[in-house]
Amino acid sequence: MDLNRREFLMGAGATALVGGCCSCGLGSCGRVPYGPTIGDRLWMWGHHAMSFASMKGAKEQYNLPFDRRIDMAAACREMNIPGCFVVRWRNLPTKADLAEYMTQFTATKRVGFSITDSAVEPFDEKVCLGFELADKMPNLSHFVMDDFWSGAAKGVTVQQIAKAKEGLAARGMKLCVVLYSDANDIKDEQKSVLDLCDEITLWFWHGKNTGGIEGRVSRLRELIGNEKPVLLGQYMWDFGGKKPMPGATMENQLAQTSRLLKAQAISGVIFHCTPLVDMNLDAVNVSRQWIAENASRKWGA
Repeated sequence: MDLNRREFLMGAGATALVGGCCSCGLGSCGRVPYGPTIGDRLWMWGHHAMSFASMKGAKEQYNLPFDRRIDMAAACREMNIPGCFVVRWRNLPTKADLAEYMTQFTATKRVGFSITDSAVEPFDEKVCLGFELADKMPNLSHFVMDDFWSGAAKGVTVQQIAKAKEGLAARGMKLCVVLYSDANDIKDEQKSVLDLCDEITLWFWHGKNTGGIEGRVSRLRELIGNEKPVLLGQYMWDFGGKKPMPGATMENQLAQTSRLLKAQAISGVIFHCTPLVDMNLDAVNVSRQWIAENASRKWGA
């Protein structure tokens, strides 16, 4: 075992090896299996090109520009990222536009679809919409529950999630959930939902808290064990601070990410979010360079 990996796992109180969940390796089983390289384990968090423009006049603005930006699949190509989570923030795309909107992902390697978000449909209808898409899109590999502990899943029961999970399992798909380490904290009472999920996405809402990523991953591992894959979210805008993410802060995030990938303490990375890609931001440029330098590296090496 790699020494750094052993040290990390011992620090988390681990008793089992990460990756012991199945013979094909942590996070690699499923409809579109992950490959051995870091580059194949990257995602973009996708928001509609008009999502920023739709916020003009809204109370919560995050100091983002109010204009149309790049759309999801194009942003993934620009960043050389093979996966995209389609998250319907601001109810975009609408249900009426959804089928046509998803055609942009024909050449995208893997796609995720949000079943809790700010779109107007109830949970069960979003699940049905996702399955209708998945039955036509063999690259739609994941459902994600966004903002689950931040209000988007109000009224959703464990039974509803378990039922959705049955449909996912029948299709070889995976269920993910968003956990904000700093905004929601990591709590024992979250475990019933975390246990139903195939992958956990872990996020840091405030840029000021990103210096403690490794410690919070360790805390999450104490709660969920060492077999369940974790996708680490990397904000390229400080939404908590309502300001651009400084390049130096992004570099520090990615330095921790590199160590966690080497230790196999995380199985992949999500860059947030697609509308930022065509802005000349330091954090985006730092992220693009990190991807270029690390995409060909083997996960765990």
